[in-house]
Amino acid sequence: MIWLSVIILPLLAAWFTSRYPSGRRNAGQLFVLASFPAIGLGLAEVAGIQLDWFILGTHFSLDTSRRIILLLTGILWASSGLFSGSYLKDDIRRGTFNFYFGAAMAGNFGLLITADAASFYTFFALMTFASYGLVIHSQTPAARKAAKVYLVMAILGELFIISALFLAVQSAGSMLLADIAPALASASNGPFIFLFGLIGFGVKVGVIPLYFWLPLAHPAAPVPASAVLSGAMIKAGLVGWMHLAPVGLVDWPSLSLMMISLGFTAALGAVIIGLLQVDPKTNLAYSSISQMGLMTAFLGIGLYGGIPGNLLLPAIALYAFNHGTAKALLFLGTALPGKVGGYWRILMWLGLGLAVLAIAGGPLTGGLWTKYLLKTFLSKTGLPGIDVFAYLLTLSAITTTLLLSRFLHLLRQVESPKESKAPSFILPWFFLFLAGGWWTMSPTLLPEGLMYQILGEKGMMAFFWNPITIWTALWPIILTAGSLVVVFTLKSSFLNRWIKEKPLIPPGDFLYVILWIGDLFEKQIQKGIGIMQSFVETRHSAEKIIYKFIENKKTIYISSSAEALLRRWEVVGISFFVFFLVLFLFLR
Repeated sequence: MIWLSVIILPLLAAWFTSRYPSGRRNAGQLFVLASFPAIGLGLAEVAGIQLDWFILGTHFSLDTSRRIILLLTGILWASSGLFSGSYLKDDIRRGTFNFYFGAAMAGNFGLLITADAASFYTFFALMTFASYGLVIHSQTPAARKAAKVYLVMAILGELFIISALFLAVQSAGSMLLADIAPALASASNGPFIFLFGLIGFGVKVGVIPLYFWLPLAHPAAPVPASAVLSGAMIKAGLVGWMHLAPVGLVDWPSLSLMMISLGFTAALGAVIIGLLQVDPKTNLAYSSISQMGLMTAFLGIGLYGGIPGNLLLPAIALYAFNHGTAKALLFLGTALPGKVGGYWRILMWLGLGLAVLAIAGGPLTGGLWTKYLLKTFLSKTGLPGIDVFAYLLTLSAITTTLLLSRFLHLLRQVESPKESKAPSFILPWFFLFLAGGWWTMSPTLLPEGLMYQILGEKGMMAFFWNPITIWTALWPIILTAGSLVVVFTLKSSFLNRWIKEKPLIPPGDFLYVILWIGDLFEKQIQKGIGIMQSFVETRHSAEKIIYKFIENKKTIYISSSAEALLRRWEVVGISFFVFFLVLFLFLR
């Protein structure tokens, strides 16, 4: 049964590759095999089923949006798993890594193929907490700190998620996820429930201001874990939003504008902080925050009304597909510069350059479609300030190119081997490059209605080779590249002072603001405790008077006599009678 095999095979791979030496030696191949059912379901439509004996009665099914994201996750887990087999072959803790890797894979696949709230949350939690083992894997102080922050934020997110799902199921009167969005559209507390989900799943997405765990966790985790954290697992929060969002069914202008504003703030603000980083993986983490910000804005458009969910949600899934494959290629690519030499470096820079173009929305890439779709849907809404948002979208293409150019510059500083050679893990990296869909593959995943809305009567190639389309996608990249060439040619004093060793703003920037506020709060509490202690010390004289009165012989005699009197049954009986008589008179 293909539905169950999507979940069971990764769990078996996790157990076998962590327990047996032969499993650890062949971990890469086993993780690829465990990903095949998920990739198969992502490529072909299969009828859903219901298993009453599994969890609380699990429904397995896929819609177009989740099928696109399942294909993405299958490709990424397969390539990252194969990559890890050779990349971590000398790691003494690779068995532990394999266990958490397989468990997180099972959770990631499971939350995508389940269609009921109980099973969805079960697999979401499995993925979330298994990922903790990936972040802390190296056991360095930085990894322990990142894992601690990740775990705290994960638990916070889970509290909001389970609250949102409980209220949503109660409102819908059904455990099926497909019934939740229509129910929230008509419920008076629908926006409140969605806001809970927005916060809970927003932790995983990295929405402002809940993003600060990402720049800490990605550099701390091993390279293959970073690839799936940013490329696949971060999209699980997006899927959670898509289950709750009544796209095309409501007009929630306040929530819509809030999501769009938060999205563009992340898209542009994360770039500024990312440019100041010196670790390539930290740079990519801020790039992920930026791109997830655009997807947040994408979904926010749907809450303003007027755009059918069967068009918008697959478009968001396609955006996730292009970003996920390109970002995973870049994360895996961070392990290559110090290992690849000679002519192999041409292939390396070609793959990295095309991945950068795909994220920036360059010509002839899948990213071109996604940016075009976002502009199309923006133009079809009555959002106030629509021209400003369209301008910000164009600006984000420039800033994305600038940020990822900084990433390539950081990789270029890594010393390369003098001889022509390449590590064995360049093979899965190249497979991901071929499977990523940089050219025209990913748009074919879209439903026919959405393709017609984009192309009209024109064919796909007519769209791609349209000079206006190419120039619209190309000019922000040319402008950024030209500016960088001028700066490098002039070698300005500003460039010579550019951050090289220690970032101007530390990774997890907002975390330090929270810790600073916490320190201030702690100092105020300590000050209050000190005041209370001094107050208690001044009351010692009053306490001595009280104790002297209690220990007086006459006081002791009176209290003993009263206690003996109360023990007599007739006194107790009369007292109860009087008490109940008074109570009766008051309650009559």
